[in-house]
Amino acid sequence: MKSMILMCAMLLGAIAANAKGNQNMGMSGTPALPGKNMPTYQSTTINDSASMAYQQAHNTGTLSDFPRLHPLIVHFPIVFIILAFIVQIISFFVFKRELSWVSLFLIVLGFIGAYISTNLLHGGDPDLPALGEIARRTFEKHEQFAHYTEWFSGIASVAKIISHFVFKRKLWTGIIVAILMAGAVYAIAVTGDMGARLVHIDAIGVQGNRIPLHDTD
Repeated sequence: MKSMILMCAMLLGAIAANAKGNQNMGMSGTPALPGKNMPTYQSTTINDSASMAYQQAHNTGTLSDFPRLHPLIVHFPIVFIILAFIVQIISFFVFKRELSWVSLFLIVLGFIGAYISTNLLHGGDPDLPALGEIARRTFEKHEQFAHYTEWFSGIASVAKIISHFVFKRKLWTGIIVAILMAGAVYAIAVTGDMGARLVHIDAIGVQGNRIPLHDTD
């Protein structure tokens, strides 16, 4: 009991000291503005036409200005496929029948989402001739693993249906399904990583940079 009281007293003392230090800093002078002493980075890939398209898009405000449907849909298969794999693993230990139904619906929904985001709501390709070699390879890998995700999740869906209805959730069929789901999880993780690199490193899509000015979905 004494040790708990001592720990609480020390914690309160630390909080009070920290609050007093922040107050003194505010009274002694104006704190530095965020990013004042930090280096600033200017993307050289965003040209005038892209900036103009960016301004025009803000004026019109329609979905056809930029391909926004792809990033709007693509997060669904990411969540569904990952959850399907997790639920499939848990179903080996508890609530086998109930969780088998859950993982079945999740992987089927994940496949549908992957197919739609890869084929129907693709969003258009960037201006490939204008890309550098590294950015082009990143984009090609992004596309390649997007199709891998589609295939892995599709095959996993078929395998899960067979495992659930034909083999009545036998362990060895469940393991095969889990392996296929793991492949889909890996593929979609690489796809997302390559997509993030394209946006945050290569600035593709930033202010309309190097993307079609209409939705090709």
